[in-house]
Amino acid sequence: MWIFLDIDGVLVPEKKFDIPVSKEDLLRFDPTCLQVFEDVLERYPKFLVVISSSWREVFSFELVRPLFSPRVAERVVGFIPFLDPKIIHQSQNRRHQEVMEFLRQNNAVGDFWVAIDDIPEHYPPNVNIVVTDAYNGFDASAASTLELLLSKAE
Repeated sequence: MWIFLDIDGVLVPEKKFDIPVSKEDLLRFDPTCLQVFEDVLERYPKFLVVISSSWREVFSFELVRPLFSPRVAERVVGFIPFLDPKIIHQSQNRRHQEVMEFLRQNNAVGDFWVAIDDIPEHYPPNVNIVVTDAYNGFDASAASTLELLLSKAE
């Protein structure tokens, strides 16, 4: 069972940039958003996390994984793949296509999965998605929605 996790607008809310951010703080998650997310994840140990963020275009997996607490980092297993640019531009649901390719590559097409993203247009309307408010990131409302979706899978 999988959680496909976006970062900007989820664990890095836009409010973070209301004040100047140092270079060191650019590569940090909002501690409150991270805590709320990890608290939910701890109650569902069967779920693995795959990063579906554009961060994968800039940062290595080895740099992103340790930004989670050690108890959760071991369940962060990778990035979604990059698709051929010719394919990407043929659909408005690019991120969904990348998630589906990840599932195909991991023989997990029939597995339960949920996406967490601040841009619902990355996915078609019939998928399990927790949509966060980009300004506030992953909050109690998002946690409640995630909890509801994950509980259905167990």
